[in-house]
Amino acid sequence: HAGDEGKLHAGADDNASGVAVMLELAAGLVGEGARPRTLVVAAFTAEECGLHGSRYYVAHPVLPLEQVRGVINLDTVGRFGAKGVSIHGCDTASEWQHIFRGAGFTTGIPNQIVMGGAEASDQQSFVEKGVPGVQLFTGAHGDYHRPTDTIEQVNAKGLVQVAVFAKEGVAYMLEREEPMTITIEGSTMPSKGEDGHAPPKEGGRKVSFGTVPDFAFGGPGVRVDAVVDDSPAAKGGVQQGDVLLEINGEEIDDLRGFSELLKTLDPGQTVETIVQRGDEEITLSVTVVAR
Repeated sequence: HAGDEGKLHAGADDNASGVAVMLELAAGLVGEGARPRTLVVAAFTAEECGLHGSRYYVAHPVLPLEQVRGVINLDTVGRFGAKGVSIHGCDTASEWQHIFRGAGFTTGIPNQIVMGGAEASDQQSFVEKGVPGVQLFTGAHGDYHRPTDTIEQVNAKGLVQVAVFAKEGVAYMLEREEPMTITIEGSTMPSKGEDGHAPPKEGGRKVSFGTVPDFAFGGPGVRVDAVVDDSPAAKGGVQQGDVLLEINGEEIDDLRGFSELLKTLDPGQTVETIVQRGDEEITLSVTVVAR
């Protein structure tokens, strides 16, 4: 994180929490004996700079991708709270929402079905190849990619809740004989470099705005779940609960559109930002800084 160079960024929630749950689930499932289908357990690196690890994997899979029923990705599951678990990417197969609604009913664990958001993490590498994938997630916060993402803030009992919930989905996939009903619109994998990795992303975002989005918000706009202290958004007057509608006259349809707009900005640039606050539309000036 810019300004925190040289400090330890522990990554306790993003994503040691997901790795911890994955390892516990794997160990527990092995102890229960064989299932009808094969479970591949994999951890990927270099997600933040272009999904390099998962894209390398789909280019060199352990099992042919056409044999893969689906992917359940555990990314950032350490801040379990009142909203429980959100499941992103449920629009990649028609069965996902029914699988996880059933998991919620069986376990009593609160959850939110999110139809979009598959592109947010490593499941996207599989989705691009036509394999349905979802991400389990316990919510955004201001400690992403900062030294403050430490183990003290991880909800240990919540990790158990996530593991119990995730196991329902994994067990279903291990027992399921039929392929999923795939609902992915045509998407192709970016060409690989000579080493099999996806090439670096062009036109990446250079600026920080300072809001933590509500990933479950369906739009239009982007709902602000939290505002990072002393950030451009905080200094510009953006508040928790605001819905970002426009930047410099460009409408924000959703989180992806917001991200694309930020890629067009330069550090130090001041942008006119329109937000919905209750029944009122408010115009604010936000000066973005280097990411």
